[in-house]
Amino acid sequence: MKTISIIIIVKNAEDFLENALKSASWADEIIILDSGSTDRTLSIAKKYTQNIHVWEKWQGFGLQRQRAQKIAKSDWIFMLDADEVITKELKLSIQKVMQGAWGIYQVNRLSKAFGKEIKHSGWHPDWITRLYPKKLTTYNDDLVHEKLIIPSDYVPNKIDGLLMHETYRTMSDYYEKMTLYIDAWSTSNLSRKRGGLIIGLLRGFWAFINMYILRLGLLDGSTGLTLALLRSETTIMKYVDLKVKQKNKFKN
Repeated sequence: MKTISIIIIVKNAEDFLENALKSASWADEIIILDSGSTDRTLSIAKKYTQNIHVWEKWQGFGLQRQRAQKIAKSDWIFMLDADEVITKELKLSIQKVMQGAWGIYQVNRLSKAFGKEIKHSGWHPDWITRLYPKKLTTYNDDLVHEKLIIPSDYVPNKIDGLLMHETYRTMSDYYEKMTLYIDAWSTSNLSRKRGGLIIGLLRGFWAFINMYILRLGLLDGSTGLTLALLRSETTIMKYVDLKVKQKNKFKN
């Protein structure tokens, strides 16, 4: 009988983590890798697993996922974020697949923002690669927007069932996550991209048009408009932050 480890990397996830852990309780093991939580995250995690580890030297999402995977003892890996929930249908699909041939599988994620399920705006369908054999592959080293390394002879298959994602509940949630994202993005692109306000404004305008018009964000109502405006703002600020860091690097 093949086994599965569900891995969650976390930091200060007390608002979401319990739902994720409940949805993962059927796994052969649940692994928590924490990067320095100061809230109730670890006490919540201890209710569901004793397989809890801490690595506070943050070097990006890719390396953190690699570390967590090395701890796993099961045949299969499913990477779950602290703000995600595995639905019953998805659980059954995973259990069916893992008893068959080895392969890499994608799941369809449905995200909620500010209390509303987002079914357009380029957010859905959102096929993400999360289920794979431990012996086959792992994640790349990217600081942010890390990806599973897909061997050239494997084509990911899609499985049934939704992965529910509680992305932002409040504006505070949004800005907290985007502050981290902007910093990670600008740091990783110091020598690869050109920063500045003008390029930021141009890319920000395009980001709004793409999300709200081309990707039908207008069908998500006022929340779709809000998300498109926020995407534009974040795009502008990441190029501004990049320019600031490039200037500081040149001075030093």
